[in-house]
Amino acid sequence: MLQRDYFIRLIEEFNAAISHFLTKKDDDLKRDKDLKDLYRQYVGEYDVLRNLSVDELLKYAKEQWDETERIDKINMVAELLHAEANCKGQPLRQMLLEKAYVLFDYVEANGSTFSIDRRQKMEAMRQELGNALSQTN
Repeated sequence: MLQRDYFIRLIEEFNAAISHFLTKKDDDLKRDKDLKDLYRQYVGEYDVLRNLSVDELLKYAKEQWDETERIDKINMVAELLHAEANCKGQPLRQMLLEKAYVLFDYVEANGSTFSIDRRQKMEAMRQELGNALSQTN
């Protein structure tokens, strides 16, 4: 019970940190450093998690994260990818959004927590990705 309470507080802290990250107006190098710090503090090494494919990330999650925290940590990675996408230009932005969308979709399908915010982000990503896909065709 105490471990779950601690993890819930950690999620709340993460949400505040990601919100703060998104509202700061730092230069690109500072933002990249701050993003890497958020990965390290909450889910793991940036260079590992950010560069895994979705399938590899889900396998990593199953092997490395406790079952009771897995869905929440996958959601955190999706949030971090989404935050980074908001700071990057194309084509990196599209790749990060696609990966974040698939992870959010996985959380929707496998998690037990309903989130209007997550669904709104997914809808915005779906619209943007749909526009990007129609422009390339």
